[in-house]
Amino acid sequence: MSKIISVFGATGAQGGSVARALLKDGKFKVRALTRDPNSDSSKKLKAEGCEVVKCDVVDSKQDIEAAIKGSYGVFLVTAFWNYFTKEKEYGNKVADACFDAGVEHLVFSSLSACKKISNGRIDVPHFDLKAEIEDHIRELSKKKPQFISSFVYAPFYMQNIGDGFKVEKSADGNSYTISLPADPSSKFPLDMGDINDIGPVVSGIFNNPSKYSGVDVPFSGSALTGEEIAKSISKATGKQVKFNYIPTKVFATFGFPGAGELAHMFDFYNEFGAFHTLDKSLGSKITKLTTFDEYLQKNPLKLN
Repeated sequence: MSKIISVFGATGAQGGSVARALLKDGKFKVRALTRDPNSDSSKKLKAEGCEVVKCDVVDSKQDIEAAIKGSYGVFLVTAFWNYFTKEKEYGNKVADACFDAGVEHLVFSSLSACKKISNGRIDVPHFDLKAEIEDHIRELSKKKPQFISSFVYAPFYMQNIGDGFKVEKSADGNSYTISLPADPSSKFPLDMGDINDIGPVVSGIFNNPSKYSGVDVPFSGSALTGEEIAKSISKATGKQVKFNYIPTKVFATFGFPGAGELAHMFDFYNEFGAFHTLDKSLGSKITKLTTFDEYLQKNPLKLN
């Protein structure tokens, strides 16, 4: 009988990619955990072969344990932008539920400890809270070594280009501009990844628990400067695209929700790189990762 892997946030970008990669792999039974089992996204997952169970990180620890009962593994992703400072509380609660429910392998979607790495100078809560959840999970694994924990680190999403960071027509009407707070003077190009690649990476981690026990696994399909990002968009669209650098202090004043938070994220990227001292080749050793050029071919940008 196939082992069960329960996937939190299964109708979201990360969880959906993981659920589908595990289904494709075929070695595990996939239990998709979702707030609304009757949503169209949930019904689609069920049609694709997932068991769909109602569960969310805000639920009681007892209810979470019931939802993941019998699971060999769990993939956990937490959403700061949904819960803000509650993210750590909810993440730790799910980890505790996994520990007490007898889960053997927990894979958590983590991020760099920006505040710690920068000696308190750069505070990025949607990174730092995940790092603190990772610390808690590692402590649980120390208490019970048979509770294996692994961690996957996503880079800047390629999907952000054309979405949150739009390619806009320049004032001259003859060219386009992509504006990013990626400092041209930084020694760290921007690590980028197709979020759909997280699924095959996590599937590989679940298939090799001893190899990835306690391991942080970053993935990055391309690492590009702002100028290189513009050149790739030009190549894909046949339009002239220029890069415009927005200093993070300017970006932070833009006023939309999360502008300051994202500015601090780029402060960290610019000074330390997305993954700091982690081995960012690990993801590519598990699966073929999508380059930015390949992503643009599969997902053409429509420029007006």
